[in-house]
Amino acid sequence: MGGAGSGDGPGGSGPVDSVDLLVELRDNLNETDDRTALTVRTTSRRTDDLYLRIVSLDEFDGKTWEASPRRTVDLPDRFPSPPGLGLQVDRREVTSRISAADWYRQRHLPMPYPATWADAVGDWRLDPVGMTVIGGRDDTTANRSWQVASLEVLPTREQLAAAPAPGPELRNLTELPASLPEEVGERAREVTKGSDNAYEQAVALQEWFSRTGNFSYDTQVEVGEDSRAISRFLRDRRGFCIHFSFAMASMARSLGIPARVAIGFAPGSEQGDGSVEVTLRDAHAWPELYFEGVGWTRFEPTPTRGTQPEYTRPETAPGASARPSEPAVEDTASAEPSARPSASVSCTAE
Repeated sequence: MGGAGSGDGPGGSGPVDSVDLLVELRDNLNETDDRTALTVRTTSRRTDDLYLRIVSLDEFDGKTWEASPRRTVDLPDRFPSPPGLGLQVDRREVTSRISAADWYRQRHLPMPYPATWADAVGDWRLDPVGMTVIGGRDDTTANRSWQVASLEVLPTREQLAAAPAPGPELRNLTELPASLPEEVGERAREVTKGSDNAYEQAVALQEWFSRTGNFSYDTQVEVGEDSRAISRFLRDRRGFCIHFSFAMASMARSLGIPARVAIGFAPGSEQGDGSVEVTLRDAHAWPELYFEGVGWTRFEPTPTRGTQPEYTRPETAPGASARPSEPAVEDTASAEPSARPSASVSCTAE
């Protein structure tokens, strides 16, 4: 795997400035010129669910979310298994080739989560905690292409509902600062009243933010940098993805569910040639909640943005499957995909 480097040392990730990322995200959503930042060609048949993750933020000080200090390692041939994902959960491996515009300059490679390997020219390193790939001082995404394999994880509602309580090693991911107003936790308990488990609580929060809570999507609302920002959002019920993801992650933590916030892009638009174009206005933030046996799991609380995962949607008919209609790859040695795509995989740059 190679030697590790500190976050600010040679070959390391450098500090992730979440404030800059969040300001950039808001600016992108308000761009009048909606330029294409990324073009994706993928073997996935679920492009409406193809979120591209840049970084995960797992520390909350009551004002904003930050990425915890991390060490990076040389890019391995195969990434470590995603934390918490058990053998009983269906998954399939897909391959994507992502190309960035010459003006889109980012030190993190936007990729689906969880990635299993990545191939990019230059000095790129892996953050094993966030499962993200970070460039050296002279490496950015501008005018580059990279190839990545990732897992489409297909848990059932039953598997999520049966998830045991998280272990003590995840306790820090349920912590909230004393400065956070008590009304945040009180509202979480009110919204999830009657839920039988953490999964039902998470779905109830998503449903409240996206449908029943009468929230409005508005990119002109200030992010807020004080301990009462979430309270104001819950009162005014107006904001954009940063507000929704910060609030849902904080409320999930108040219920004892490990939570963090991901920054990246919501699914782009499929083109006539089969590629997917991702524009500035697809910039997005969303919460990831941890369920033992499934791992870090995406939710979508922001109304009118992205797609809500199938495992969070109501079943349309008795006995309906929670999974997509395509057959899933079983987790056996014989079915495990190779570390690189075969020659038959059509995943070339446009």
